[in-house]
Amino acid sequence: MPIGIMLLAAALLAAGLAGIAALWAAWPRTPNTSPLAALFAAAWSCAYIAAGILTWRRSRFAPIAFIAAMGLLMFPLSRLFPGGGGLFLLLSFTVIFFFTFIGYRYLRKKCEPAWE
Repeated sequence: MPIGIMLLAAALLAAGLAGIAALWAAWPRTPNTSPLAALFAAAWSCAYIAAGILTWRRSRFAPIAFIAAMGLLMFPLSRLFPGGGGLFLLLSFTVIFFFTFIGYRYLRKKCEPAWE
């Protein structure tokens, strides 16, 4: 198994475990607490764990799961710069898009072909 696949899968699984920890921390314990953070943490952990497992198994669906997991980064970034941070937001989106594109191309090359 290529070392890049193992490192990428380990990073995705670690991000999924961090999402589980965030879910536990954001779980609404009082009626005044909004469950939006808990729902986002649950989606985060599911997406990153699924992407990590599919990457580890070198599935043909790993590139698509990787794009979905990286796409979840856009929501917190859009909340990070709400007002006049348009340049920083654009720069962040560009960097995430660049790394997502490189990761997608790498996974397409290293994982199983779709039709064989």
